[in-house]
Amino acid sequence: MPETFFVLLAGGVMLAAWVPRPTDVTLLWLRLAGIIALVMAGLSFFFWTRREGISTHSQSILYAAVALLILLQLAATQLSHRHLQRWAALAAFFAAIILGSSLTRPSAEQHRAAIIISCIGISAMLGLSLMDMLLGHAYLTASKMTLRPFKRLNNTLGFVILLRTAIAVPGVLWLNSRSPIYLFWAVFGLFTMTRWLVGLVVPGIFIYMARDCIARRATQSATGILYVAGVLIFVGELLALYLLRETGLPF
Repeated sequence: MPETFFVLLAGGVMLAAWVPRPTDVTLLWLRLAGIIALVMAGLSFFFWTRREGISTHSQSILYAAVALLILLQLAATQLSHRHLQRWAALAAFFAAIILGSSLTRPSAEQHRAAIIISCIGISAMLGLSLMDMLLGHAYLTASKMTLRPFKRLNNTLGFVILLRTAIAVPGVLWLNSRSPIYLFWAVFGLFTMTRWLVGLVVPGIFIYMARDCIARRATQSATGILYVAGVLIFVGELLALYLLRETGLPF
């Protein structure tokens, strides 16, 4: 599971680099996004080479594609080609989703669409929450940067968590009612409720609080709130990835 988690995190960080307008954020923040994504992709590759089971040739090609696209984003950032880095980041996100879906091997293979949808959601939640918090830190030194990118990134994170809740909760209940998993609530009930409450409901409240702080130009308060929300989101998405692999349901 670590190889899947880290590559989805890398993809999510690249998505976060795509969301703001390239002229609204500093090159230092964009470069930081590229460095984090490259390190996470490297950690994923490290665990992939040591995983038990079959590692396919197509996965190695996808790892190379993810790494090359992240390096392209970093090179474009270094050369101040802001628009090129933005589209390279988006391409790296999609490559990471394809790779993450390939690495995920749930016991319920019939729900392939659920795997892809869940990987997109996990990646987006992880990357957006991390980079939203780090963008708040950037305002300590980037005094000339407007609040527009902070608002945009935080609003995107809020939209994603609402979408995740709207898909994950009804999707799990509906699919499990159609093809019941034996002793689902007895075995996975605690993990499921923790994933929904700790990973979706509580962070959603914190993100709304951060939105109010940003509107009041209290960036340091918003950053602190997003730090707590980010920790909860990471816990929730780790549980979501575990439950996805065990059940095949779109957590």
